[in-house]
Amino acid sequence: MKIIKIIPIKRPISGEIKVPGSKSYTLRALLLSAFSITPVTVLNPLQCDDTDAMIDCLKNLGIEVELGKDFIKVRGSVKDIKNKKYKLNAHLSGVTIRLILALLVIVPGTKILEGESGLNKRPIGPLVDALRQLGATIKYLDKKGYPPLLIQPSKLRSKNIFVNGEISSQYISALLMILPFIKVSIEVNGEQVTKPYIDMTIDTIKAFGVEIKNNGYKSYELTSRNSYDAKEYSVEGDFSSAGYLFAIAALTNSKITVNNLNPESVQADKKILSVLEGMGNKITFHKNAVTLEGKGVLPVSVDMVDFPDQAQTLAVLAAFAKGQSVLSGLQSLRIKETDRLQATINELKKMGIRTRLKNDSLTIYGGKPKVAKIKTYGDHRMAMAFAVAGTKLKGMEIENPEVVSKTFPSFWESLASLGVGVNVASSKNIILIGMRGSGKTTILKLLARKLKIKFIDVDDLIVAHAGTSIEKIVQQSGWKYFRDIESEVIKKIPSLSDTVVATGGGSVIRPKNVNFLKKNGIFVFLDASSDVLQKRNIKSSKKPRLTEKKTVNEEIAILLKERIPLYKKLADITVSVDQKTPIKIVNEIITQLRLKNI
Repeated sequence: MKIIKIIPIKRPISGEIKVPGSKSYTLRALLLSAFSITPVTVLNPLQCDDTDAMIDCLKNLGIEVELGKDFIKVRGSVKDIKNKKYKLNAHLSGVTIRLILALLVIVPGTKILEGESGLNKRPIGPLVDALRQLGATIKYLDKKGYPPLLIQPSKLRSKNIFVNGEISSQYISALLMILPFIKVSIEVNGEQVTKPYIDMTIDTIKAFGVEIKNNGYKSYELTSRNSYDAKEYSVEGDFSSAGYLFAIAALTNSKITVNNLNPESVQADKKILSVLEGMGNKITFHKNAVTLEGKGVLPVSVDMVDFPDQAQTLAVLAAFAKGQSVLSGLQSLRIKETDRLQATINELKKMGIRTRLKNDSLTIYGGKPKVAKIKTYGDHRMAMAFAVAGTKLKGMEIENPEVVSKTFPSFWESLASLGVGVNVASSKNIILIGMRGSGKTTILKLLARKLKIKFIDVDDLIVAHAGTSIEKIVQQSGWKYFRDIESEVIKKIPSLSDTVVATGGGSVIRPKNVNFLKKNGIFVFLDASSDVLQKRNIKSSKKPRLTEKKTVNEEIAILLKERIPLYKKLADITVSVDQKTPIKIVNEIITQLRLKNI
């Protein structure tokens, strides 16, 4: 398991930093670009796990998407979607699965929509109910009210629809974005939560040429009959990410200017500035930036129903404020990546901070928090919020710090650039095992990028050691000589840490190789069926044969019989790769690593 140790700021700092684009705006812009009648370039997007999930879904539907360094271009549109079968995975992105569901009911084809295990536990029933009122044919494939879903082609009817607004604003946002196609009114039952996110959706829709009237968050209707049409959309900076930096400034009496922020933004998490200003901190707005001059933290009483994503951050600050703080309006935190309320209570308790939970309000009895090793529960906001405490307390540790890739991939680098010490404790290597053609080389690089660690391919090390290609080694000296070089190379791997290692299919045949790899490694078996292996190995038929069998299919049959029992015996984690995108495979590996606390 990877752990980051944070070294506190010794004295107040004065610095500037740029935050990435808003996740919420990026995801909305990507979907609206797919609805647009012309190709759209999304500038300054946030490229993270959630946007990867949205792009993956769009591509699987046949919509062409191009990724650049500071842009994402959606070249295709919903018109490219054919009447065939699709299987879509939103991974762990709650926004993606809800927005995509609304898209799926207005396009042809039979679609299965699912997420990873954590996302499949988050409710989607109110949105399904609303879409069914239009005549959408949607079936639950497991537990009622939750993904996965089967969406079949259906003829929608023009009928005003009613939707519950008390659980998530994402249901309303999804419906608002398909309004130009269904042309009905949306009526809201109950009190609408997180209203600013509705404002963000309507704001983005307007930028794409369509106007929607908000009748006091009680109902919504089209006020223009335009189609979505944009050529370019620029994503503003993310106040959700900026909140952690403002909190650090307040806690450490520092002065931090956060660039790439729109002072006129309607983003929900901008509200944290008002709370911090109420504590006595000084806020200055610039043309495209905000400065917070920290004066310390005080107890607060604040209703967070409109900006719950900052609750963990304010809970951490409240732990340092002498007195009693009350954070209310937190009902939506129970259905996020984890039960954020319980997770926050658990970790504050480790820090010696007493809390009391009553209904949807959390009371925090602040004072003198102590250092702790923080469990992140697979939740990016747990990692970043409790990292704020590490800028004040010496010895704070954050487990599984790579979870920040969900929304703020450069978070740890941002802290370091401000002068916060960020040390990564050594952890085990991840050893990918499996047959030739199981995708180890592809998964190697993507997994290392997601985890932000190094990677090596044993085959590359062999080539470097021998000074020639694997094909020539085998042709000139045979497989035994190749295996001897392989063993020499593998001897050196235990000296590494925090590295993803791709092995050759036969690397683990020799017990001594297994012993070396196991010294500081976790085995991940990429399990591919014989059909998949046959197709992939036929395409790479130039590689040296492993047996004397005449055909690739015969060779694979022999090798599967010999090696699969060994792979299964050695594997700490097994992931099937059949009919899965590389992103899905990588996310499954990461999920299993976290579940096993590795």
